[in-house]
Amino acid sequence: MRQSLLIVCLALCVAQNNSPNEEALWHLRNLGKAFYENPTTQTEAVEQFKKALALNPESARERLNYGLALLRAGKTNEGVAELKKVQEQDPKLPHTWFNLGIVYRKDGDVQNATRQFEEMVKLVPDEPVSHYNLGVLYKQAGRMEEAQKQFEIAREINANLAAPHFQLYNVYRLQGKRELQ
Repeated sequence: MRQSLLIVCLALCVAQNNSPNEEALWHLRNLGKAFYENPTTQTEAVEQFKKALALNPESARERLNYGLALLRAGKTNEGVAELKKVQEQDPKLPHTWFNLGIVYRKDGDVQNATRQFEEMVKLVPDEPVSHYNLGVLYKQAGRMEEAQKQFEIAREINANLAAPHFQLYNVYRLQGKRELQ
């Protein structure tokens, strides 16, 4: 009984030290995340993250959440604009590079997509999906040796990821190689 009273007191003391602004931010973030994860409430996620950004307009974190929510809600142009602002504000946040790379790749903008994924693999070199995407972009641009290297890196990082194996098979076949390396 004494232990549970101590825990409750500690939780209340911690809550009392939070500023009203910080509590509101956490509330909006949590609501935004809950709405973001449900495909039918993505517009509500945008609204919650927009309110959080209004409370803390200089925060790269709030802007990133808002930008990602906009993308998920199908507001691509607005989401791209917000993620570009985040990149200017904090270029070390990998989420912006990855998500902009995906958007540009879907739009067929190989040059911008390639630049995004090149930066992403510099920031997070052990992320296999980024290497795979970069390989696909290099392959589209006819840069087969670079594509092969990226597919091999992706395969080394995660041997269970099927896509790099398939792409390597195709690259080897195009190069006239009979055996996979």
